[in-house]
Amino acid sequence: MGPKHVKKCVSKGKTRVDREQQTKNQFDPLRLEVKYPGTAILLLQCQEKPVLLAAAAALAKFGSKCQENLEVLFDLEIVDSVILLITHEDLFTRRFAAKLLAEMVAISNVRDFLLDADYYIPHFIKVLINEQDIFMHEFSSLILAEMTKDMFGAAQLLKQCQDMNFLFERLRSPDPDVKKNTMQIIYNLLQDPVGAKEIIETKNFNMELVYELFNSPYTEIQKLALDVVTDLVRRNKDDYLHDHFRRTNGLEVLLKFLDNIEWEDLHMDALRILRFACDNPTTAELFNDIGGIKQILKYIEDTSHSKLFMEALDIAVRLSHTSRGRKALYTHGIVDYLLRTLMGNVQANMYEISCHGIGMMTLYNQAAKELTASDCVKHVLDVLKNENLKFSARQAALFALNQLLKCDVKNCQELLDIHGQNYLLWLMKQTGGKVPVEILVGVIECIITIARNQALRDTIITGDIIDAICASFELSCISMNDFKIACCKALSTMCIEKIGKQEFLKAQGPERLYNLLCDVKSIPIRNAAAQLIQLLCADPVLADTFVSARYLNYMLNNRSTARVVPSWDTCIEVLFDAHLPIKFALTGRLSLHDITRDGFYVLRRNVCAFPILDDIFRFKFCPLEPIYVVNCIREEPHESNLEEGKQENTHTNNKRNVFLSQAILHLTMDSKFGRLQCDSYLYDYIELFKCKLIAAESKDVVSKTTQGFVNINYVASRAKMLAKFVVQQMSGPDPLIRCVDHQLEIHLKEIKESIETSVIPLGMLRVGSYLERALLFKVIADRVHLPAALVRGQYGKAWIEIAVPEVRVPIEEETFHCYLKRDLSCPEVITINEPLKEYPQKCEDSSLTPEDHRSSNFPTKLLKPNFIVDLMDCPGDLLPIGSNRARLYCEKKLVCDTVC
Repeated sequence: MGPKHVKKCVSKGKTRVDREQQTKNQFDPLRLEVKYPGTAILLLQCQEKPVLLAAAAALAKFGSKCQENLEVLFDLEIVDSVILLITHEDLFTRRFAAKLLAEMVAISNVRDFLLDADYYIPHFIKVLINEQDIFMHEFSSLILAEMTKDMFGAAQLLKQCQDMNFLFERLRSPDPDVKKNTMQIIYNLLQDPVGAKEIIETKNFNMELVYELFNSPYTEIQKLALDVVTDLVRRNKDDYLHDHFRRTNGLEVLLKFLDNIEWEDLHMDALRILRFACDNPTTAELFNDIGGIKQILKYIEDTSHSKLFMEALDIAVRLSHTSRGRKALYTHGIVDYLLRTLMGNVQANMYEISCHGIGMMTLYNQAAKELTASDCVKHVLDVLKNENLKFSARQAALFALNQLLKCDVKNCQELLDIHGQNYLLWLMKQTGGKVPVEILVGVIECIITIARNQALRDTIITGDIIDAICASFELSCISMNDFKIACCKALSTMCIEKIGKQEFLKAQGPERLYNLLCDVKSIPIRNAAAQLIQLLCADPVLADTFVSARYLNYMLNNRSTARVVPSWDTCIEVLFDAHLPIKFALTGRLSLHDITRDGFYVLRRNVCAFPILDDIFRFKFCPLEPIYVVNCIREEPHESNLEEGKQENTHTNNKRNVFLSQAILHLTMDSKFGRLQCDSYLYDYIELFKCKLIAAESKDVVSKTTQGFVNINYVASRAKMLAKFVVQQMSGPDPLIRCVDHQLEIHLKEIKESIETSVIPLGMLRVGSYLERALLFKVIADRVHLPAALVRGQYGKAWIEIAVPEVRVPIEEETFHCYLKRDLSCPEVITINEPLKEYPQKCEDSSLTPEDHRSSNFPTKLLKPNFIVDLMDCPGDLLPIGSNRARLYCEKKLVCDTVC
């Protein structure tokens, strides 16, 4: 090697730049071609802004191409790198990072990652509020829209943001994407109950901002705006919301929207909003006031789209839910539209709307007449029979049919003429889940409607229908509860008629109804059964059937059920009132207004198992203890034709409400146990006492006495007179003998040997103790309209209680004068000293006017017993209840007359 060459520098007076030294430490620009997203993701860690921006832009472009690219980026763990860039100082870098994250958040894992932290939702909300960059608004709102599609995301947004005013501020944004994303956020929040409340109560809440988006050139924005309004308007119970909807002219905006034929693809959404709006009565009235009905009917005529036609007709039908709406609809000819859709060949869903409209329009009188004249019952029935239709359409047809039957009896007759009741019966038998319970209930309502017409009742009340109704009581499916309750209502209407009662008994209705009474799983069913029993007990035969079926025993043994079943106690009282023998046996008391009738019977001694008189005759057994029976029927002359005599006796027993079934009443007359023994003696007693009353008072006074009312001027005198009469009949051969019990035993034995049964007619007794005398007093008193309560105590004691009002009674004024004037004590006995024959004269001399006589009549139910009638010691004495002598009279006496 040669010597080194030394370069010499010649100075010329200026600082010389060493260019070689300047470029030695400088990195030359590198231009790379990145072909893989993984490489670009690595570049996101670069500190150079141009490189970072280029990488972010490239990745954002790659991810926006398709969903698969986003999945690839997620697998390459891009999220962590992008998250760091959303707060980058460079605006453009933030834009591309936000754009890429907005696209990545559609992946569930990315969305869950963002929701797990409490940082990101508040960050993007701040961006929407504080940032001025439109692109950042777009991407941030898109991220929030995607996050709130998840219910947890919506809840997190509500939790981390207390003020929703920023959403309505962003609706004013000039960028359509920001508006779209903001509407999506609002829609997502409305799906949450809490979110809906927050949106509606926001200070800047204004539906006019949403209405403005109806005119947007972008269909997606229009659709979102319509969806938001739909979600708001469907809350038809929210008065504040609907008031805001009306004040912001929401109805006018929607009707104007329907006028634009270019938006026909969105008309379905607008019509849906109007349908929900018309469910609010006030909004429906406003719709009518602004001419909405006329415009919607014109829309029905002009549209050729079947679905739009159906939706518009549904709006018109919704307006028929108010009286003003029905009147306006009829004025504009809605009936013709409904009939055309019903009778024409239309879509299946159209029948549901038209039938519902027909049912509602029957509530308007003029429309009901027009529908009746059109004979549309057959067409409605055809819709009901069409098994190809949905059950909702068939149920609407059943509703229309029921309304048509209610509005005019001609429609009922038309249904019967085409034998429509046969199809209704067929539907009733399709139980077990084959037919929805709503349709079964509707069928029962139709039958009830027809049965309420007196002229058509015999046609609809048949054995098959009654049997089908009673068969429902045996169904065990809980879903049939409403059907069972409806059947109870049907029976309460159909069993008013005699044929209905007979068919009810033939169908073994009482035995089946017992299943409902014992259904402990359903309180409404037990209550409906109890109410039905109350109504049916108006018939004495049915009442006796219920008692024979042990209804009363079951209800008394489950008395605590009255805490949850409202009609339980009332039903027990009705059963008692309908069957006085068992009431007296179980309660030991018949009140003043409990009237004994033929067939009433009393056991001389109460036994645990109370015998039913019908059972005694049916099984032909002789009870050990005597049974006293009331039967005021005279012995008729022997008929040569035994069958005619049996029919006549049966008719008489039915007329007198004897507690016997039809099977027993039709037994042969020769049977000792097949019929009640005729009691001509009791009949003679009653007639004889009536004659005594006429002789003592006057024929006018006796004849003007009505059931349920009593002339208080004659209570005490009649009680005294009747007491003496009863004692006279029950004292035996020697009235002076005080020991009656021994005579009574001998006397009863003689009677039983004579008639060969222990069922003894009351009139055959010539000897009576406390029970026998009190019973005879009660029987005669009931037939002369003298209110008397029969009470049974212990050890065979029984007594009569009467009500003597403490008012001014001229006939008895002197009798009660001393009693009314005494303050500290009361007499032990009240005795009327005036002769009965002087009463008419005293009445003539009295200053009472006819009005005073009428004013002395009081309802029996308003009286309260206050005296006991002595029938043993001093017959005719009135013993004040609670007095010492009254207590002695009601207690068991342990002494015996040794003379006997």
